[in-house]
Amino acid sequence: MDAVGTSELYCSDWQSLSINLDRCYRGPPQGRSGTFTGTVLTVCELLKGEVTMKKDGVEVVSRAGQGEWIVCMPGERYQHFSETSEIVSIHLAIRSAGNGAEWRGVPILRVMPGALARRALKRLRVCRSVRGLASSQRLEVRGQALPLQQAIEMQELASGFFRHLLDLIVPAGMHYAPPPIEDVRVRQSYRFLSALDVSQHFSRHGLAAAQGLSAAQLDRLWREELGLTPRQYRDRIRHIYACDQLRQRGSTIKVVAADLGFRHLSQFSNWFCTRQGESPRRYRSRPAGS
Repeated sequence: MDAVGTSELYCSDWQSLSINLDRCYRGPPQGRSGTFTGTVLTVCELLKGEVTMKKDGVEVVSRAGQGEWIVCMPGERYQHFSETSEIVSIHLAIRSAGNGAEWRGVPILRVMPGALARRALKRLRVCRSVRGLASSQRLEVRGQALPLQQAIEMQELASGFFRHLLDLIVPAGMHYAPPPIEDVRVRQSYRFLSALDVSQHFSRHGLAAAQGLSAAQLDRLWREELGLTPRQYRDRIRHIYACDQLRQRGSTIKVVAADLGFRHLSQFSNWFCTRQGESPRRYRSRPAGS
């Protein structure tokens, strides 16, 4: 558990882990060339053509016939697919509010799946919940209505696929884990904030007092351990949530704003634009990449 530092993780730490299929698509890439911002983990298999992807200074090039998968962390990436490209694209929304796990390590990888991983992908792609959706709906799986039994089946298959995927990406240097935090006061306050609902506000002074510190002392410890303050971390979590929900066509901008506790849509728009550099409406209209 090197990525976790001195923090020990127990089964209970992962009870809030959610693994949801966001997209299960086969066909030409939705965003052939350009810079795209993703809020989910992306897995891409090239069936035809070739692609170049870049993220955080790391570049990968893949060609059809090699049998490999490209796995990309959430965040901004550049991609360029050839004109004839055809892909299988799987997007997984992973969240673990109970321990504040995040993606870290190598931002983009090429991995060679074995038989078990390929079988898990096939089972996910042909399950009745996905098979019953039109091609366009498979770009927004989470936004579709499903009976409980089918929703459970799809979540089970997505979890199984993710487990096999971890066997490929962890040895290659891509991890999903809480940040390594040495100071127990920072660790406890970090977990408190990561588990807090996005609509809830927190008291900077109350958070520090719970650890026997002043707000300024806790801010300083957070900067030393994590490079940001509790308020900055909380703001980042809310921004990620907003981006993720705006990608779901079932949620209106007004609903997303209300989820985050904004009373007026204009307040949310100003807040989002300051952090994203564009309005919620414009962000939502952008293609989601592969």
